[in-house]
Amino acid sequence: MKLRNCFLGLGLALLVVSLASAQENYVNHGVAGVRGLNGHAVLPPAAPIFTNCGTGCTSYDTASGYYVAGTAAADGPGQTLALGFVAKKAVKFTFALSANTNYTGVKGKIAAYLLNGTATGGPTTQAAKLVQNGTIPDYPTTKAVKYTAEKAFTFKKGKTYFLCETEPGSTVVMLWMLSNSDVTDPFWFQDSNSCTSKSVTWLNATGSTAPAAQIN
Repeated sequence: MKLRNCFLGLGLALLVVSLASAQENYVNHGVAGVRGLNGHAVLPPAAPIFTNCGTGCTSYDTASGYYVAGTAAADGPGQTLALGFVAKKAVKFTFALSANTNYTGVKGKIAAYLLNGTATGGPTTQAAKLVQNGTIPDYPTTKAVKYTAEKAFTFKKGKTYFLCETEPGSTVVMLWMLSNSDVTDPFWFQDSNSCTSKSVTWLNATGSTAPAAQIN
């Protein structure tokens, strides 16, 4: 199911002041500064393992979302979603981001997991249980919600995993917003309201626009 609605003058120098004791003033092409400070290099953040919504998951469709809903919800009851990705190297999982909103405002949380699986066969077993960080805003506000692991987990190189989201609150309806253009990554769903039940039959929706997420 899918919701379609979310002054520098001549001769002046730019001065840099520091309270550090070990310092050296210098001028570089007329621009004054200081070096030898007690500091360290600020490195860029590690590249995501996967993203279809840009770094920080800030680029996605705010007007369309898939239901992630409880069993007694008025919209999409039991619908559970799983987005697949491949770990290109063995690396420790740090967090996931997914674009979410609370569609009806009924208080609740998303239950999220990392699952094992294959692109063509879908999700299989649980790899790691995740914890939602913070709250999911009420519609029409959307947010890249952060999910972290209960226990440390390391991806295996070349293996396919899935980020799965389901809703344990029976009447709660959340949305997982669509990516802008991802129609190639593995995307599976079912309406059994569980990411981890062994009796679940997953349906392949690959080719449909995938939900927006980032994996780090």
